[in-house]
Amino acid sequence: MRQFLTILIAFIGQISIGYSQAPYKINSCKIDFVFAGGNFVKGIKTLIFNDSGKIEKQLSVTYRDTSATSEFPKEVFGNRIVYHQLSIHKNDSIFYVDLDSMTGNRKVTSDFNSSSFINDLMKKIKTDTFLNKTCDVMDFDGIKLWYWNGIVLKKEFPMDGIYEYATSIDENYIIKEDEFQVPKDIKME
Repeated sequence: MRQFLTILIAFIGQISIGYSQAPYKINSCKIDFVFAGGNFVKGIKTLIFNDSGKIEKQLSVTYRDTSATSEFPKEVFGNRIVYHQLSIHKNDSIFYVDLDSMTGNRKVTSDFNSSSFINDLMKKIKTDTFLNKTCDVMDFDGIKLWYWNGIVLKKEFPMDGIYEYATSIDENYIIKEDEFQVPKDIKME
């Protein structure tokens, strides 16, 4: 349970849900990532944000390793091997969309600022360069996080084979007019 909580809190560090102040130190950006969840899943995701992260969108494609998950009940992972997902975080809501089934739901958020709670649990261990960006490397119970301008560019969970890291950063990305809108053909539940 402790390991699960540690992983959950570390990932919350990148999510900007309902912050009363801007979490990122740049206004807008597009960042591509690769990730792996141990032996179970691998994938790619794109993070696009505006208003210093108060509004953001994540598109992800997750590939399930069927050999590693074959012994789990179908209810845990379902029948699919590839998952296409979208999440949009706005001021008071998060929209979760399954792009394969074209369904989604909305969750209302509060103004809770988890960053100060998480920051109290981390310690800076060094400064490092990643993708030509100067990062503060933070340690959170053995998990290493590379922060650049308040954005986690790299996450390492060495004992679990879990990682996430940016592959490209576009600070000049032009935000589209409908960038943070749920697609019209999505059935919201």
